[in-house]
Amino acid sequence: MLGRSKWRLLALALAAVIGAGMAQAQPQRKVQRPLRPGFRGRPGLPPAAKKGVGRPNLMDHLMSMSPDQQREFMRHNPRFQRLPQRQQENIERQLDRFNGMPGEKQQALRERYELFRQLPPEKQDQARALYRRWNHLPLDRRQALMEEFRGLREVTPDQRRQRLESPEFQNRFGPREQELLRELLALSY
Repeated sequence: MLGRSKWRLLALALAAVIGAGMAQAQPQRKVQRPLRPGFRGRPGLPPAAKKGVGRPNLMDHLMSMSPDQQREFMRHNPRFQRLPQRQQENIERQLDRFNGMPGEKQQALRERYELFRQLPPEKQDQARALYRRWNHLPLDRRQALMEEFRGLREVTPDQRRQRLESPEFQNRFGPREQELLRELLALSY
């Protein structure tokens, strides 16, 4: 079980993923097939790599390169070339946005993205679903929800419950926005 401080870090990571759009840029994971009886994974790999934890993915790899190296990689890498055109374009847009950030923001985003990757797969899937719903909201509503989310993260569970039940909260956010915020909070605690 993760401690409260670890969940807070993951909540920050999730907020960054939603804000920066990096969750959707990651290629889809393949469904894992059950191992044959007696098969213990690939020999020579550390246990974390055998489980798929800590193994770099395409976005990790691309974010560690210079823009010129990224373009060269995308032009010649078979794995990237096999992605659907729409996904390739999405990755290129995300990288352009990432490359346009100052160095300290890039580093902060890398750290938050790594925290997101540490979420269990089912929590990552929930985060991606939330992200898709989040992107359908108008910008002013996303900003209001993010402000509320940040405030709710900083209070005790009892204060959070009281705030969620308050008439002010009920009047400020519509039912779908309330549901989205509750799901985001549930994912992060």
